[in-house]
Order: sequence, then C-alpha cells, then structure tokens
Amino acid sequence: MSLPSGVKPARYKQYARNYEFFGAPVALFFAREKVHGPAQWADIGGYLQTVALLARGHGLHTCPQQAWVSFHKTVRAFLKLPDHLMIYSGMALGVADENAAINRWRSPREPLDAFATFEGFQ
Repeated sequence: MSLPSGVKPARYKQYARNYEFFGAPVALFFAREKVHGPAQWADIGGYLQTVALLARGHGLHTCPQQAWVSFHKTVRAFLKLPDHLMIYSGMALGVADENAAINRWRSPREPLDAFATFEGFQ
C-alpha cells in the first residue's frame, strides 16, 4: 500500500506517543505466565476489557497498548519481573482530552451482518 507523501511521519509521531502513555498520569502493565497458551491469552484480554470498563465507571479513560510488547525486555528489566512472567500489554489510564482530534476520530465499521449471523433468534 502506498501512502501519500507526509503521512508516514505523522503516523510515526502519533505511534511514538504510546511510549508516553499519551500523556496519561498512570501507566499499567499486564503480565502473563510464560507457560500459558492461547486460551489464557483470551482470558487476559477479557481482564484488560474489565479494567477498562471499571475505569469508565469511575469517569476515567483507558488505552490498551500492545506497543509495549516490542520492548518487553526493557519493560521486564524496569519492572524486575520474575522469569516466569512476560509482558502482555500496557495500558494508559487517565482522563481523555475530549478536544483532541484523535479522541474524536472513529474508525469505519462494517455493518454487523457483514461478519456475523444469528441463528434461532427472532
């Protein structure tokens, strides 16, 4: 895919903000047991969603950040994680700036019937 001139630098700049937790005052890291398999990975994803929903219930915003996995060795050393754990995700926690353009952007969505069917429901 070819990007118009000038788009990549802006994308990289925005992506780099992951490592500043997008200005959030709180950074969370989630780790998993190395021996866990894909089934447990889904469980951890559900846990991240639960944390995000609980935060919203308290008027806070979150941003799960898989970008931190790219620096798992650095994060591991910084957090002094034991060898049996590995970084699964980071998460920014704070109050979103509703005036920031990025927080008003919504990605396009396919209609539900384009990817799901419901049998036996009326």
